[in-house]
Amino acid sequence: MHMVVEQTYKYPMRMEYNPETNSFTETEYRSLYYERNFTKPYGWIKESGNPPLRHWDCILMTDKEYNLGDVIEIKVIGVFKRNDFDHKYVVVEETRDVDDLSALTKTEMDELNKLYPRIRMGEGWFGKEVANYCMLNHEKAL
Repeated sequence: MHMVVEQTYKYPMRMEYNPETNSFTETEYRSLYYERNFTKPYGWIKESGNPPLRHWDCILMTDKEYNLGDVIEIKVIGVFKRNDFDHKYVVVEETRDVDDLSALTKTEMDELNKLYPRIRMGEGWFGKEVANYCMLNHEKAL
């Protein structure tokens, strides 16, 4: 699997992908990730489709720096499951020796928890098994 980087901490404004030009444009909206001081790359799983069509969003847990449009070989290790089915899959580089969300460090989990400080009933962080279930059984989000 591969991830396409759509947003990094370098951009305080939300970025938007244009598939016709294969480029990114800054929008008028503040980036939630930037506002919550989240430093990891965000994007989508390439094999799932691409914005603005249905696709799977993902968060890359890494200390490496990436640029918009970079394509990274990844594996899914978890998911933030949402009631609206706009799940956020947690991924790592394919070469990293981590296979489940539970194997992330406390520092990494603390960073992830900054994203969704108020978790509703039925939502939350789950490991690889639930992530795989969601990918197989839930419709992709827009």
